[in-house]
Amino acid sequence: MTELELLEQYEPTLRFAKSERFFPMAVEPYLEKCTLFPSGPEGVLEQLEHLSNPIAGIGNLKSEQFYLRFVNKSFNYSDARRWLLAFSLIGLAAGWYLLGWTGVEIDLLLSFLVALLLFMFTSPVRLRIIPSVLAIIVFCGLSFAPIWFFLHPSEKISVAIEYLIGLPIYLSLLFYVLMRTLKFTIDRIIPEGPGMLMDMFSRATEKIAREAYYQYEKILEDNSQPVYYGRVLHEVDKENNKWDILQYHFFYAFNDWRLAANGMNHHEGDWEMVAVYLKNNSPYAVLFSQHGAGNIEKWETTTKVMDLQGNATTHPLVYVALGSHANYSKPDVIRSPSMYNPGKVQRVMFWMDGLIHYLFLLFNPDQKARQIALKEIHEQREHLFEENMLVNLRDQSDHYVVRLPMEIATGDGFRIGLQIDHAKEKWMRSSSYLKRVMSNRKVTHPKVKEWRRVLLNSEHDWVQYKGLWGVKSWLGEESGPPGPCWDRPKKKQVGVKERLRWGSPLKWLEQLEKK
Repeated sequence: MTELELLEQYEPTLRFAKSERFFPMAVEPYLEKCTLFPSGPEGVLEQLEHLSNPIAGIGNLKSEQFYLRFVNKSFNYSDARRWLLAFSLIGLAAGWYLLGWTGVEIDLLLSFLVALLLFMFTSPVRLRIIPSVLAIIVFCGLSFAPIWFFLHPSEKISVAIEYLIGLPIYLSLLFYVLMRTLKFTIDRIIPEGPGMLMDMFSRATEKIAREAYYQYEKILEDNSQPVYYGRVLHEVDKENNKWDILQYHFFYAFNDWRLAANGMNHHEGDWEMVAVYLKNNSPYAVLFSQHGAGNIEKWETTTKVMDLQGNATTHPLVYVALGSHANYSKPDVIRSPSMYNPGKVQRVMFWMDGLIHYLFLLFNPDQKARQIALKEIHEQREHLFEENMLVNLRDQSDHYVVRLPMEIATGDGFRIGLQIDHAKEKWMRSSSYLKRVMSNRKVTHPKVKEWRRVLLNSEHDWVQYKGLWGVKSWLGEESGPPGPCWDRPKKKQVGVKERLRWGSPLKWLEQLEKK
């Protein structure tokens, strides 16, 4: 059996969420749309040697001090900042020459206002913050103004009436209006609330995510078949067991986890992997990549595609999380506490997040919303201070309340792989966890549902590219990822190291089995 035939025998079938916008694609069309930039002095010097067509020889670059930019036509905040800095310096000189210190002050004020406008208008999330902040400022002003009345009693109204009747009524109304204002702000002005702060400082903003989708949509017109890059490795362990490791590498043009599912990050480019381990020619385990790490599932418990007779095939069924493209062995919606190992501060934040949403329901004018809140607190009164007390809280429309970053691996959308009767495969409804505007957003699917198999070998020189596959950001999670072969470079580290799962996949299996 050839390597391609072996890969085909165990290739996974991927199920995506309904509103997923990016699917495994060929690398070459992505590179054709990209521009290469140096990210350090070594990169600058090396790029001077490849001025003619640096993208064509991307695998020949020795330094890791490079990054790719996929969205080039869209207005770029970083480029605008450079122009603003240049014009500001010119304005300073001109202002000093014409008006002295007054000219310098005018230039600084104008530069600040222009910088603020640029910052706001380069992202719809930032632009939505403007009315939100203004509303909060006005609200705070109106809230504190009446306090003066209570601190300066009127001669016509007795102190008792003011403090015993007026103050409680005032505080009750104030609290109610506060809840309604916050609910309106989060529901209508900042629908992607959990990722708002990240977008404030990101180079892969909400606008860039949408531009990436439009660009990927055009790529699909000529490249309509999903692609995986297969790799077969052979190892022998200490007990002389023969191992065949089948790696399936998937490349996505963009990770829009924040925009798609209230996730924490955005970044151009995304490399994920599923690996099937054969021990002495028998399937042993399946490994799933998840947020730079991985998870292991023994072959016996792995969900597999079923044939027409209801028998399990040799094709693992993989559920891909919305936006983040992390891989899971069953349909699931995972909240942050399950994805990471949170500390005390994070756990308090999770609890406070649920409490705020509970108060939104409790003080909602909708009768059903209040009944939901009262029922929830009645059932959970013994677990009042536990972080997951309100994890199953629903709203008045019977949707789960969207809180904090979640992995939505529901599998209710596009399906890639072995195309047989899959009506009995398990899936969940992502619209139960996302607002309609998100779960029903526009998507474009590849025209073909079967895999195009590409054997990853030395002919693909881009494998040796050590730089980032997307724009570099000072926020680590917002930068493009390294390729399938290399680890992300660390601070003050000289060069980059080969990924353990690339060079020593058996050691990677041993590490995951020890967890």
